[in-house]
Amino acid sequence: MATETFVIDSPLSPDVAFERLVDLTRAPEWDHGIRDCRHVGGAPGTIGARYELTVTGFDGQPTTATYEITDAQTDAGFTMVGTHPDFRADDTVTIEPTETGCRVTYNAGLVLLGEAPPLTEAQLDRLFASIVAVPAEGLRHFLG
Repeated sequence: MATETFVIDSPLSPDVAFERLVDLTRAPEWDHGIRDCRHVGGAPGTIGARYELTVTGFDGQPTTATYEITDAQTDAGFTMVGTHPDFRADDTVTIEPTETGCRVTYNAGLVLLGEAPPLTEAQLDRLFASIVAVPAEGLRHFLG
């Protein structure tokens, strides 16, 4: 599994940052690799909420992945799991209060599935850092 972590200090309160981030329909605002997102089940922002995200695939073409909130602790963070026939994404967002707002730590993980993935583990590790740089930069602005 390829993993990347980034940290953002935000002037937002933990509860406002949580509300913005756990609403995955807003993900296209901060991740330009996501073309569209729609809520498809469960109470938004809670455990069991499901979203269909249209993302840019490794081939540059749009593809749809289903993300589900698997853990949610209001103001403290959440975990989501994305599934697609070609990959599984495991992302955890932790939110901590600071004197000036909050600190958001985003841990992203990606594993390719199938018998013949298009990339080796080493190639995925190298590519994943550049993939994660897009939402990292977008979140700096979104939470700023």
